Amino acid sequence: MYLERIPDMMNKRTLLLSLPVALLTALPAAAQDEGLYPEPSSPDASFLRVIAPDADSVSIDGTRLETSDAGLTPYVEVSPGDVDLTVGDEERSVEVGASTHYTILSSVKDEPMIKDDITESPAQADLLLYNLSDMKTFDLYATEAKTAALSDVAPGTEGAVGLKAPLTLTFELRQDGETLSSLDPLELRRGTATTVIVGADGALTATDSTYAN
Repeated sequence: MYLERIPDMMNKRTLLLSLPVALLTALPAAAQDEGLYPEPSSPDASFLRVIAPDADSVSIDGTRLETSDAGLTPYVEVSPGDVDLTVGDEERSVEVGASTHYTILSSVKDEPMIKDDITESPAQADLLLYNLSDMKTFDLYATEAKTAALSDVAPGTEGAVGLKAPLTLTFELRQDGETLSSLDPLELRRGTATTVIVGADGALTATDSTYAN
């Protein structure tokens, strides 16, 4: 069992996963279609979200958003240009470009806005990891494949990889061979993204990337 990294036409990182058939999760076509990335209302529209673990409220362009236990909001469609953002009691404006996915890390002061490395491929599942800890060296280890899916994502940044899907994988956060935390098995579906967050304390959380209506 191995993970093989290959370049694709989009110059994104892609993993071809060679695993026993029993480890692959076959999903009905309807479930796959429900998870596809949404079509923007205009060709140059972008999508913006926030990770704010310590904030009691988050608003993007005046729309108040629900957050996950890790402080993650859904993506909100925005137009290129300045976008108003409220995180807790703090208000700011950020400038977004066209046709891009962005994530704001509220705990990062210097460069909090990240351009998400999303393939938007209908044949792949995107795995996005955000490091909110101080750790500089670690592996997000896929136990079924016995190899790291992502490694050494710098503090306050994002790492991403495209996975041939559908499949189910169990991930552990490992450092120097020691398992620091782990996740329940994740069901990775074509045309969707899964967000993994390494918290300030090194704990792992994971959720499907979602979009506000």
